[in-house]
Amino acid sequence: MRAVNAVHARYAVSLLFFLCGVVFTSWASRIPEFKEQFHLNEAELGGVLFMLPMGSLIALPFAGWAVDRVGSRRMGPLSLVLYAVALYALSLSPTVFTLSAALFAFGFIGNTVNIAINTHGLDVQHLMNKPILASFHALWSVGALCGALLGGWTLRNNYSTGAHYLMVLIPLTLLSVASYFFMLRIDDEQHESKKLFALPDKALMLIGVICLCSTLCEGAMADWSALYYQSVLENVTVKSTTGFTAYAFTMSIGRFTGDKLIHWMGYRKVLMMDALLIAGGMGLALASSLPVLVIIGFALVGYGVSTVIPIAYMVAGRSKTMRPSVALAAVSTVGFTGFLIGPPVIGFIAHEIGLRSALALVVVLAIGVFALSWRVKQV
Repeated sequence: MRAVNAVHARYAVSLLFFLCGVVFTSWASRIPEFKEQFHLNEAELGGVLFMLPMGSLIALPFAGWAVDRVGSRRMGPLSLVLYAVALYALSLSPTVFTLSAALFAFGFIGNTVNIAINTHGLDVQHLMNKPILASFHALWSVGALCGALLGGWTLRNNYSTGAHYLMVLIPLTLLSVASYFFMLRIDDEQHESKKLFALPDKALMLIGVICLCSTLCEGAMADWSALYYQSVLENVTVKSTTGFTAYAFTMSIGRFTGDKLIHWMGYRKVLMMDALLIAGGMGLALASSLPVLVIIGFALVGYGVSTVIPIAYMVAGRSKTMRPSVALAAVSTVGFTGFLIGPPVIGFIAHEIGLRSALALVVVLAIGVFALSWRVKQV
């Protein structure tokens, strides 16, 4: 296969990652609207929102099987279009029950997209013979930013949720269909010797646990970092997302630069560096009462977590016992539980001993990543 095809496929997969980010934050930008529409209190909203990660988690075994059977070239664009359709369906929900069901479907399809595009990204990476997966994840972050900006624009201009989601659905469908013609035509026989279903081996379990530690950190930062930053400000009446913004910004930068670091240092050394940045950054943020040092600490954490998931997927894609799509699903199943249990665990600990002490769990998890990284095969 000519190298130019790999370059075209890289652009196509990059587009799918970007569009996936747009879809997700298009939903997130309208959460207050759904809360108001259905007159939900915080507890009721939390119950509804829980349906999304539940759908995502349940999708993982199906996603690995479906991507393997249908092929990532077909499943990537197809599932992304269905993802946008599910997004639009959210705007049509007449009751809380139908909204919850639609959100479950949204999460289910979303993780199918995740497995499909990461699997194809690994195929492109293999053909190009250099690490590129982190750059795909960086473009998801760029898409997420664009989706958030689009959501803000539609709200300022009083567009309905349905009109907003149609603005996403129609161009996304056209772009997804177009991307199909530029993706790789993978020979189905290249993975013929690998089992479709198999228990994860020790190597996959190891990278899955590393992934779990990272997602626990990400979940803690996503849900609790803004509240912690608020607590260190002298004027408690001022609301600010500066700390979380610094975290999100350096995560994006880390993913854009991560491929070169991985190529230069190898998986193991980058994971160890990531762990030190997470532990050091959170340690700095927790040890200081100066907002500027908290911001710097959060920025270090963002850069640290940026490449852990891409590396986990790269290692999973090299499995000798499972096909790439199934291996990705296996690792994601272990890792994704971090997003489910991380925030409530931090909340429970914070209720008992305070938020500052609870967030020290991030430091402990980073130390765990460092210790486990010693056992990752150096590539």
